[in-house]
Amino acid sequence: MRWLGMLCLVVGMQTAGAQPVLRFCAEDEDSHPWLLKGGRGLNMVMLGAVEERLALRILVERQPWRRCLQSLRDNLVDGAFKASFSAERQAFAHYPLRNGRVDEERRMLTESYHLFRRKGTAVHWDGQQLQVGERPVGAQAGFSIVPWLQAKGLKVDEGTRQAEAVLTKLVRERIDAAALQTQQAEHLIRKHPEWAGLIERLEPPLVAKPYYLLLSRALVLRDGALAERIWDAVGAVRESPAYQQAVAEFD
Repeated sequence: MRWLGMLCLVVGMQTAGAQPVLRFCAEDEDSHPWLLKGGRGLNMVMLGAVEERLALRILVERQPWRRCLQSLRDNLVDGAFKASFSAERQAFAHYPLRNGRVDEERRMLTESYHLFRRKGTAVHWDGQQLQVGERPVGAQAGFSIVPWLQAKGLKVDEGTRQAEAVLTKLVRERIDAAALQTQQAEHLIRKHPEWAGLIERLEPPLVAKPYYLLLSRALVLRDGALAERIWDAVGAVRESPAYQQAVAEFD
């Protein structure tokens, strides 16, 4: 298989031996603190611990998110992360299930989206009504918040994959508001202190949702028991003292 334009990272330091080798893909943009360039991020910490528990070798291919999902659809990778639930994704990949429902106990993480506006503007969100001006709301291309906003009848600018570029559009008044994952947006505002006096976050969150490791149809068909062990390990690692310490200490 030929992988074009992807950064391949080996999670963990184990030798392959007779271990199963799995290929996962993930978005190629930073998502603080979960996934960062250079093989950093709490998702990578989690997968390293999953490797150790199950004696696996996991290769992570960084791709544009839409391409990552297409790779999963085409069974070119064994899994993709981090993905919130959508019926569209469930049609071509597997979420962890229990009694026929998506099992939140085996999620990778919980993340929220917030709405950000320029200070002094009339953009409004009270948990029920979302009101903006004539300009669109900015969001990252391919992210699940886009159809959520569109379902509310809003114009959405999803012309970029980068959260930083979305906030730049907000500062430059090209969009009325930005709908972004909370922790990544707050990280970027800290990175650009000049933005702190220009941008404010509206409460409550637009949505808060669990995110999962999606596994391919081919992997589940080939070794469903392994798929279940992987999801079990994800949930166990998330609640482990070692991982909780990593979360608390992550910068």
